[in-house]
Amino acid sequence: MIVTAVVVGTRGDINPLVELGEEMIKRGHEFRILTSDAFRPLIEDKGIRFISLSTDADHVMKYLVIDYKTSLDFAIGMLKLKKENPQYMEQTLDAIKGSNLVIYGTCSPFARHAAEYLGIDCARVFFSPMDATRLYSLYCDEYDSEKVLKSYAGLPQGLNILTMIAMNKWRKSIGLPKWKLSSTYTELNGRKVLTFYPTSRELMVPDPTWGEHIHVTGYWYHPEDASADYEEPEELTNFLKMGDKPIFVAFGKAESQELVELQRRTIEALKKTGIRAIVQAFQIPNNDKVNTDKIYYIDDVPYPYIFKRVRAVVHHGGNTTNGMGLYAGLPTLIIALAFDQHFYGRMNHRLNCGPIPLYIRKCLCSVEDIREALIDLVSGRYDESVKEISAKIRKENGLQEAANAIEEYVDV
Repeated sequence: MIVTAVVVGTRGDINPLVELGEEMIKRGHEFRILTSDAFRPLIEDKGIRFISLSTDADHVMKYLVIDYKTSLDFAIGMLKLKKENPQYMEQTLDAIKGSNLVIYGTCSPFARHAAEYLGIDCARVFFSPMDATRLYSLYCDEYDSEKVLKSYAGLPQGLNILTMIAMNKWRKSIGLPKWKLSSTYTELNGRKVLTFYPTSRELMVPDPTWGEHIHVTGYWYHPEDASADYEEPEELTNFLKMGDKPIFVAFGKAESQELVELQRRTIEALKKTGIRAIVQAFQIPNNDKVNTDKIYYIDDVPYPYIFKRVRAVVHHGGNTTNGMGLYAGLPTLIIALAFDQHFYGRMNHRLNCGPIPLYIRKCLCSVEDIREALIDLVSGRYDESVKEISAKIRKENGLQEAANAIEEYVDV
């Protein structure tokens, strides 16, 4: 079997597909990933075939994360990326030829149209809920109600409008019928499209009305493998020995003035609380990073490694990062940049695994907001609940379930 994943996104979007690729290769299949050149080393180091998509990974971060405040911003970002690479459909067609299955995600639905043209089956991968359910939603803070279900009403139509703008000229040029408001991404070649949510069923309970083609599998990662070759700096070793177990704070590598200010406010809040912390602050100039007995600044570090050495975590709320923190049994404070991150912050809090999330898309949180949330984070009130969730997550095997589902789907 040949599987090709088409990925437009950040490292958090790439990592799970790399892990899935490793699992499929172990089973004797070929796995390929079409994505930005920035991720070539990550992919090829795992023995997976890399294929170049002329997309700037930094622009993906800017257009689809940093500038993402509304659904319209997301659509504008996607159209900007399309304009920057007029050859993206030709590159996609070349990449997926000969495949038995094409995998795509939220930011790469164009791959579905290439697969349709070539008569190849597809699988969708989402890191937050996209299939309608009354149980939970990105767009509604309630749970298990008709209001939640109705919050999904505009999603298919919005996606279809964007598709009509972005894809109909291309579809017409190669003889495919125009995409319509009534068209759907959930069916292809007369079959329901295989759909994956690589997150824990503890956070995203599968809706029994979805059908057997939709799988909430558990996370796609091998946390123990991620830190095997990491050598701990002597300065970090000394810091860890100095006093109380620290927390870990990180917001990724996105560049924006808003994130610079958030980092500064977080550090000021840490100083006010006296909580010891290891801080990954890529947005702050190196000259401003001064290690003390309370704060230690660190650059790249495998999260599974550092999570074993801290008492709690603060991060932006990406699906994989959040899963690694819960897997490690750590109370988690999410300061979210985008909808899906805020969703996981809400679910964490609902499971009593961390404080109410802060959401900077609504308002950049104050030093006092962060200070109060940090004190709550280390209060001990979440320790037992997150350990219970950790034990349940460790019993899930997302990669096995996903690979089994792919083999069954393609074999059928």
